[in-house]
Amino acid sequence: MKNNIAKKRGVLFDFDDTLAKTKVGKNMGLRQVSLEIYDYLRKRGFNVDLDKLYKEIYSTAKMMDKKKIYDRNLWWCFVIKKFLKGKIAKSLLNSLTKTYWGRVIKKSELYKDTLSILAYLKKKGYSLGLITDTDGMKGLKDKRIKLLNLKKWFNSVIVAGEDTKQTKPERTPLILISQKLNLKPKECVFVGNNPHVDILGAKKLGMATILIKRQNDKTKIKPDRIIKKLSQLKEIL
Repeated sequence: MKNNIAKKRGVLFDFDDTLAKTKVGKNMGLRQVSLEIYDYLRKRGFNVDLDKLYKEIYSTAKMMDKKKIYDRNLWWCFVIKKFLKGKIAKSLLNSLTKTYWGRVIKKSELYKDTLSILAYLKKKGYSLGLITDTDGMKGLKDKRIKLLNLKKWFNSVIVAGEDTKQTKPERTPLILISQKLNLKPKECVFVGNNPHVDILGAKKLGMATILIKRQNDKTKIKPDRIIKKLSQLKEIL
């Protein structure tokens, strides 16, 4: 399998928690949003438990992600309406979303081996593609990628849900990134951290798949290879 994967011509990467650490920032964002919603509800006479509210927001975030609903305004609206009836001011939702992404951006950073592995793959002659789902706000994901100076490393960058109607793991964004690299899907290997979003769709198109598994989460989806850190790609590609 090592030789077969090494013969691929293109390497595609996911962004969040594959090349960039964003989990901590996202959790901090949810914490801050829970505080602001807590204050908002308290001012309107709702005596809510802060820890329970955070757990509600956290579970909502997981549910929305699973359903591929990335508009954070919808997340906060879903939670608030469990306590308040009627229309929620868009200005409030926008403010919460701004707070959330501010925390994410502030705490995001590349993994220590991200740039070195990209440089290694470039030197080896691979075409590199970055394919990531929208953040639910047009242009925001592209901004986050640029802030980490990642865009220059890639031959093509696709934000699924903005550059295409569909998001991962659907076929359209994966086919588009392959076309932009002038490659067939079967000539590519996909590297990502999410088995259902990154690995499943790539496998269906005949791409080789490498799961970067930094935690011991169980999954029935079987990639071609599993690694714990990006630097291990040197043993495969």
